[in-house]
Amino acid sequence: MDEYSNLRFFSHFIKTIRRKDIKKFGIITDKDGTLLLNQELKAILEQLKTKDLGFNIHIIANSGRTISDMINCLEDENIPLNYFDYIIGDNGGMCLSVKNNQILFKSIMDKDVSKKVIDKFIELGGTPKNIRLANGENIFAHSSPEVKEYYKNSKGTVFTEDITDLSQYDDITKITLTGSHELIDNLNKYIRESIKGYKTHIGVTSFPVKSKNNYRLDFTRNSYKRFSF
Repeated sequence: MDEYSNLRFFSHFIKTIRRKDIKKFGIITDKDGTLLLNQELKAILEQLKTKDLGFNIHIIANSGRTISDMINCLEDENIPLNYFDYIIGDNGGMCLSVKNNQILFKSIMDKDVSKKVIDKFIELGGTPKNIRLANGENIFAHSSPEVKEYYKNSKGTVFTEDITDLSQYDDITKITLTGSHELIDNLNKYIRESIKGYKTHIGVTSFPVKSKNNYRLDFTRNSYKRFSF
C-alpha cells in the first residue's frame, strides 16, 4: 500500500475499533530478516500507539526464528527493540515481553517425542548436519564445515558433534529437519499419523547448503498460550 492507502485503511480501522468498543488489540508483523513494515507504515503505527485514541495498540513481532536471532536482526537494521511490545519466536514456541524483559511463556517439547521424530528422520535417510534445534534463545547445529559456514555470521549458534544427543539441551522449543521433498513429505506423514499435540510447517530452505530440492520441516508443540496485554 502507498502512504495514502495506508492512511485510508487506518482511518477506517480506527472507526471500526471504536464502533465495536474494543479496548485492546495487537498488530502482528512477520519478522524474517527484514521487517515487513515500510517507513510510512511504521510512522502510522507509532502514531496509533502514542495518540490517545481510547484504546491500546500492541505491536508484536512474530517469526520462526529464535527471539535472540530476531533481536540481533533488529540491532543490525537499527530498529529500536522497544518499537515492539512483544516478540514471539520459534513459530509460537516462546514469547518475550519487551517492556519487562520477561519471558511470558515457553512451549517446551517432550524429549522422548523429539527423539522419536529425529530417529525417524535418520531412518528415512536424513543426516545429522540437516538437523537444528532451538530453545528460544540459541540455535544448536551440527559442527560440520558446511553448517559452520552457513552460520558464520550468527551470534547465537552453538555447534555440537552429536546433534542427536538430546540430553545436552534444555527447553527445546523447535526442531528443524531438512532434506529432499520426498524425505520431508514422508516424515511429515509419519508425524501427522503418529504424534499428537504437535504441529509441522514445511517450506523450502538453503540450510545447510543451497539446493533445488531442499525442504525444511519445522516441528513444534501445538501452542495455545494466551497472555494479557
